[in-house]
This record gives sequence, C-alpha cells and structure tokens, in this order.
Amino acid sequence: MSDLSKPPPSEEPEVPEVPPRPELPEVPEVHFERPKLPSGPSPGFQQGVKAMSLAFSIGFALAGPVILGGLVGYWLDSRLNTSPTWTLVLVLLGTVAGFVQLIRMVNKMNE
Repeated sequence: MSDLSKPPPSEEPEVPEVPPRPELPEVPEVHFERPKLPSGPSPGFQQGVKAMSLAFSIGFALAGPVILGGLVGYWLDSRLNTSPTWTLVLVLLGTVAGFVQLIRMVNKMNE
C-alpha cells in the first residue's frame, strides 16, 4: 500500500545544465630554427666514426651467421626430433660464412 502514496515518476529526466565554455587565449606562433653546425666535421671525428663503423660491421659479420645458424638449427632439431645435429652443422656453417665475410672485408679495406 505504500506504493500508492509515492508520486508517479516523471517520464522526462531532468538534464543538468552545462557550464559555459571558457574563453581560451590564442596559441602563440612559435618558430624553431635548427642550430647551425660548423662548416664540417673534423678529420679526427670522421676517422673515429669510420673506425667505429668498421668495428661494428666486423662484429656483426662474425656473430650474425653463427647466431642465425644456431637458431635455425635449434628450430630444425625441434621440428625433426633430431638431437643437436642440425644445430651443430649450421653453427659450423655460420662460422665458416662469418670468416669468409671477414676475409672479404679485410681484402676490401686493403684495396
């Protein structure tokens, strides 16, 4: 009986008022200029960069094929259910390929 004493709910809910949008200042224009570099890098800097790039390339030329051969060999061993056979074969081939690449790089440098 208490349901009869309550007033019927209104069908349209009240919508709260939205506060007005604040006025924002305009965004200032900003111009950036790249700093001017000296006329060119020093010869010592160029020589150091060349030596460092050579060291990195030699490292990748030796280690890359060995690591790749080991990963592919491990994958083949797990798929074909052969123990370390493919891993050992492909690591050895990667080592040979790494040394061949190293010899090519040294011959190219000596020219």
